[in-house]
Amino acid sequence: MPLETTPYLTGLADTLSGPVGIAFSLTLLGALTMGSLRSFQRAALAERSKPISTSDLARELLIPVVRNDPDLVAHAAVANRVSDLFARCEWAQLSLEISAWERRLDATPGGTRHHDIAIETCLLPLQTCIDEASRDTLDTLDDANEMIADYVARHTEAPDDPVHAVLAACAHMLLADNCRAEFWPESERSRAWRLMAQHYLKAEAILSGFDPVERMSPLLASAYYELALGMPDGAARLAPAFEDWIDLDPSNPAIYAIHMPQLFADGPINLQIFNKEADRAEARTAETLGKGGYALCVLPALADCPDLREHVDAKRLSAGLMDLARLSGTQADVNWAAATLLKEGTLVTGERRMVYRDAFDALVRRHLGVIYPRLWHIPLDQIRANLADTFERTGAPKITENPDFPVYSAKAA
Repeated sequence: MPLETTPYLTGLADTLSGPVGIAFSLTLLGALTMGSLRSFQRAALAERSKPISTSDLARELLIPVVRNDPDLVAHAAVANRVSDLFARCEWAQLSLEISAWERRLDATPGGTRHHDIAIETCLLPLQTCIDEASRDTLDTLDDANEMIADYVARHTEAPDDPVHAVLAACAHMLLADNCRAEFWPESERSRAWRLMAQHYLKAEAILSGFDPVERMSPLLASAYYELALGMPDGAARLAPAFEDWIDLDPSNPAIYAIHMPQLFADGPINLQIFNKEADRAEARTAETLGKGGYALCVLPALADCPDLREHVDAKRLSAGLMDLARLSGTQADVNWAAATLLKEGTLVTGERRMVYRDAFDALVRRHLGVIYPRLWHIPLDQIRANLADTFERTGAPKITENPDFPVYSAKAA
């Protein structure tokens, strides 16, 4: 017997008319909407679970960009620690920590020695005081002289402490350098010369009780070098002071950056002296930095005397930069070396340009894992353009996943 449905449907239609019908419709719409949302959510989760593909990104965009690079972070950490100890007048602890950094030759990823950062930080209040002086008369340096007395007092309290001796001597030399006659009005220049000489002599008296080599102290050696720059017989003192300093810290780029320009400060470029210094620098670090010593020596000379560029051995310089980057183990040195190779390649022609280009390509492919824009001489888009040229010439680099530096998208970078 067939099922009789007509009366039922008629009753249902009557029931769903009016307010009840509206309520039912809304309930049904809500159910359908929730179902759609659940379906969309399941699809989204499934899509998110799939591995991210970077195949569509240009290869140079796969290299992370880090603007606040570890060299800046390390420099700030040392300066903050020293500032804290200085502000709390914890002189014994300050000396202890600086001595430890000096003994281990601790450095930032970019090569700046911790002990040099520390001395600069300790002298910063004095430097600020000198900078703020009006320089109308030497009497405006009275506050600076009072601050020097504080450095000397700490040395007097611990006369056998080389750190406080260096600080006291460097405080005198800092003020002496600011007493040069050309910084002052004509009426004050005679007095300025006398004060400059007095401060250098006081610095020498403080340092005379310490032998840098005997103490194995690059800090003392650097202070003696600075003293030589200010003394009347400085020309005779400079070479032995440099030898002590570089022998105690042969891989310190700051030493060459200070010394090489001094070789040509008073006259024309002497190629024989230049080549001799470069050869000695390479030999000095052969067992630890390969040809890195050649690069450390040559680059500051080029910055000061660009005419030397045509006399530089491009193959040795390229090899030296490669060795410095390879042996340092830091991306800061890799970025610096790559940027230097790129720059040198733009300043020469012919075969030497090809030498620098090939070294740049090899360094990027083998060692570049992070971009630190601060260490380059060009904007980020130009860095990437040069990397793109390298990858086009040599093929894609091997990208190793590093949890500390995740792959960035072009937008994020």
